[in-house]
Amino acid sequence: MQRKKSFRPLLFFALVVSLGCAVPTLPFLNSAPEAAAPTTVDADTLATLIADSVNQKVSQTLEALPPAAAPTLLPTETPLPSPTATEIPPTATPTQIAYPDTGSDLLEDDEGDLAYFDYTGGYKADLPTDWLAIRPGEAEFTEVWALPVAANPEVQQALQNMQSLDPNTFRLFVLDTQEGHFDDGFLTNINFLLGQENEAPLEEVFAQTVLDLPNVIPGLVVTDSYMDIIASEQSVGIVISEWDALLKTGEAIRLYQKQAIFIVKDRGLVITFTSSVDFKDTVIDDFDTLVNGFMMLD
Repeated sequence: MQRKKSFRPLLFFALVVSLGCAVPTLPFLNSAPEAAAPTTVDADTLATLIADSVNQKVSQTLEALPPAAAPTLLPTETPLPSPTATEIPPTATPTQIAYPDTGSDLLEDDEGDLAYFDYTGGYKADLPTDWLAIRPGEAEFTEVWALPVAANPEVQQALQNMQSLDPNTFRLFVLDTQEGHFDDGFLTNINFLLGQENEAPLEEVFAQTVLDLPNVIPGLVVTDSYMDIIASEQSVGIVISEWDALLKTGEAIRLYQKQAIFIVKDRGLVITFTSSVDFKDTVIDDFDTLVNGFMMLD
């Protein structure tokens, strides 16, 4: 892949979810110049933090910019109409919810390789072998609770954190549940977040995202950011960051996050890889391969 740089500014905010051992962290695409105490977020406050953080950031953006220049990646309400909004508290068993059609497929080829097709966003991604792919609200979310791997506390916590998420935004979670891969207490994961339609070009989204990273997670530092071209000649913005967090056990851990930002059908798409700094080199190639093989659908 070849790097190219662009510096056109635009205020743009994206929310990403990291599913750890027991503690989800909720950064916007976010860096901080100074280190701070490790941060944890109770799973029960997940939905509230999402709404409050996005509303605050978008409101500030709308006040500062002309109306035509205020896109936001993450919607704060369900894009598809629904009779009522339902809040679902995390439980030890899956909750049956009448989600809207997610407009996506997980398809396996003859060799057993799995691909994710998002017809709403108009793209395809080949998923890592031996990772566990879950779409909130779809059949596999219910079925995964019966798998042996779901007995692990790390996996149970990740599933509980997914239950109240809007599948129109939180499109896909891919969990590294391979044996021995979360012995440090953190469940390495990839997630796909799709935003509402907007007219912001990728270069502007990327540039302002990098500039606005210091605002949510204390101590998070952007270690690298650049524009790139993948194999399909699609442009992507890459943002790499690290921060200190606490597991539910109280143990401190240094987290690594790599985000790929695309524009698909005039929507922002953020694909995020999160792992511990000590473990990430073991599986980072799986994420890089996924990103490089990303394709738009005809």
